Amino acid sequence: MRYQPILAKIAFGGFLLGLAVALAAAFGTRLGYWDYARGIKLLIPGVAVGVAALGCALAWIARALAANDSLGWRLGSVGLIGSALLTGIPADNLWLSYSRPPIHDISTDIGDAPQFHTLLAWRKGAPNPPAYDGPTVVSFGGERMTTALAQKYAYIDIKPVERLRGNFTEKEFYAKMFWRALNTVNAFDWKVAAFDFKEGRIEATDASPWFGVVSDIVIRIRPAGSWGVRIDIRAKSRVGTSDLGRNAELIRDFLPRMKM
Repeated sequence: MRYQPILAKIAFGGFLLGLAVALAAAFGTRLGYWDYARGIKLLIPGVAVGVAALGCALAWIARALAANDSLGWRLGSVGLIGSALLTGIPADNLWLSYSRPPIHDISTDIGDAPQFHTLLAWRKGAPNPPAYDGPTVVSFGGERMTTALAQKYAYIDIKPVERLRGNFTEKEFYAKMFWRALNTVNAFDWKVAAFDFKEGRIEATDASPWFGVVSDIVIRIRPAGSWGVRIDIRAKSRVGTSDLGRNAELIRDFLPRMKM
C-alpha cells in the first residue's frame, strides 16, 4: 500500500511532462519553429511518456480499489484522466490514418475540380503542390486506385449543391448564392484570400487547431443553364499525406448552408 501514493505521483508527473512535450511539438509547429514532419517526430516521446503515465495511473487505481484506500487520489485521478486524454487523442488519429484513405485533396467535382488562383502565391514552398490530386494513385482498402475514386468510396456524401432559382431572375439568384457563400466563409472564420463575383470564385484558408496545418479552400459558383446555379468546393492540405478526414469535414460544414 505504501507504493500507492508513489504511483499516483509518477502518473501525475508523467502526465505533466508528456503534456508539455506534446504542446511544445504542436505549437512549435504552428508558430513556424519547425516543419510539420519534425513536429510529429517531437510528439512521439510526449505520447510515450503519456503511455507510461497511464500505466502507472491504472496500477494506482487497481491498488486503491483492492485496498479500499484513496491514498494519492488527487494526483492519481488527474494523472489517470490526463494521461488517458494525452494518449487517446493520438490513438484516435492513428485509427483515422488507417480507416481513411491517404488523401488530402477533396472536391465536390472530381472531374473538373475548382482551381486555386490567388492562393497559388500563398502556397509557395508547400510540400503538397496546388494541382488537383484526383488522378494520383494511392492504396486504400488493400487496393490501388486514384485519389478521386478513393474519395468516392470514403466520402460518398461529398457532392455539388445544385439550386433552382424559382421566381428569381438568373442574375438575382446567382448574386444571392454568391454572397451567401462568402458570408458563410466569414461566419466560419476562414481567412478569405480573394473573391471574384464575375468569375464566381472565393478562396480562403483554415488552420487545424493544434499543429496549424493549413487547408486551402476554393469555392466555385456557376450558373446552371437557365434553371439555377451549381456550387462546388475544394479543400486541400498544404502538408501531410492523409488529412484524417479534415478537409471532408470542412466541406461538410459548408455545403448544408448552401442548401438552406
